[in-house]
Amino acid sequence: MEEQSDSTFIKNISIVIGLLVVFAIFIAFLARDIGFKEEQNSASSDALTEERIKPVAAVYSGETGAAAIEQAATVVSEEPAVAFEGSLDGEMIYNSVCGVCHATGAAGAPIPGTDAMAQRTAKGIDTLVQSALNGLNAMPARGGRPDLSDEQIQAVVEFMTQ
Repeated sequence: MEEQSDSTFIKNISIVIGLLVVFAIFIAFLARDIGFKEEQNSASSDALTEERIKPVAAVYSGETGAAAIEQAATVVSEEPAVAFEGSLDGEMIYNSVCGVCHATGAAGAPIPGTDAMAQRTAKGIDTLVQSALNGLNAMPARGGRPDLSDEQIQAVVEFMTQ
């Protein structure tokens, strides 16, 4: 009886191992078909790889450095972009930039229409414009938007002091 039970056990184990091998082969073929496939166009793949691994900066010295500085100076001398396409709509700029702090009083920013704003307005519009241009206390210069022009800052200050 023991010999028969051993042969049944070996037969069952062999079937299970065989099924596991067939299942592993099936999974391997399925993974090969579903898995990553190389792009057919290797030129675009190479260009994409080059774009991904290009350096973010470079250091130049000597004549090459002088040429790089000269080229950068010509790029800087071009007219800089102005925020909001140069719009002088003080209310729109206030709502987009300044209102984040001045509407809530964050970091001590005076809220338009309050006594704190009235005290600052008493110093004069020119003083307020200079404070907005250069920054004051927690407020960064130009409200943190260096692309705002002096005229736009003036328009916002005038809007806030109405």
